[in-house]
Amino acid sequence: MGDIELVFPTKFHEASVSEYLREHIDFGENSLHGDSYLDEAESYDEWLMNINKALHGEIPSVIFFAVRKIDGKMLGTINVRHPYKGYVQIHGHIGYGVRPSERGKGYATSMLKLALDYCKDIGLEKVLLTCDKSNVASAKTITKCLGVFESESLQPDGRTLQRYWINISNSEVN
Repeated sequence: MGDIELVFPTKFHEASVSEYLREHIDFGENSLHGDSYLDEAESYDEWLMNINKALHGEIPSVIFFAVRKIDGKMLGTINVRHPYKGYVQIHGHIGYGVRPSERGKGYATSMLKLALDYCKDIGLEKVLLTCDKSNVASAKTITKCLGVFESESLQPDGRTLQRYWINISNSEVN
């Protein structure tokens, strides 16, 4: 966890974000996870304006970039949403994604642990995370962070969605 940090997006990150998005597209991924619709925004400036509005929306949402401390490389995005209503009841409190070239290196677990620290700081005691049943790597990340499987359900598009709860008041998580 000590080799990455979560930072709030600013105009400073625009070039890194462009490179991050290009890598996903080159990898054949046109839809990103945990990015607060960065992949759908007309421009980076519009996206920055939208995420700032989301901080004070009906379901407050904050997004962070995961950045490697040694070189400043953007490794992923992680979004924290609360309280437990609406979108959060279906998709969970936290969504995240890691750039393709950096997967399998433990960054998702580090990102999630840092996000759980943030959740604890804002007063959440437990959080819901969801993932597609086919996303074995995400399920492993969640369980490494003490996620407890609750249920799974078939979605209208045919995917099976799994639900996990993490009790963040548990000191072993942090």
